[in-house]
Amino acid sequence: MGENSNEQKQYFIDTIAKFCDKCGTAYSIDDLEIIQETPISSIIHFSCKNCKASHIATFLKPMGISNRMPVNTDIGIEEIKKFLQKEKISTDEILDLYLYLKSNNQIKV
Repeated sequence: MGENSNEQKQYFIDTIAKFCDKCGTAYSIDDLEIIQETPISSIIHFSCKNCKASHIATFLKPMGISNRMPVNTDIGIEEIKKFLQKEKISTDEILDLYLYLKSNNQIKV
């Protein structure tokens, strides 16, 4: 990983979270993964090496504000990145899937 990326990760530690909310262990740059980067925002995954708690933070660059939430999932970082690249699912697509499953007796209403 490049020096610029390590500097950016350290900036996120200094700006968003220096310590794990669950156990208080200090984060290092190895505990962060930048999931998505745009000109106006970043999505960062924090993972505690001590208690294994995970958080995802959104950082809005122009305003310098962030929002962090705990993550309780078995989905890995690479899977999260993969799903972020997918297009949104419309409500019509969800309804079509529901009707298909219902008509094939795969769900009970």
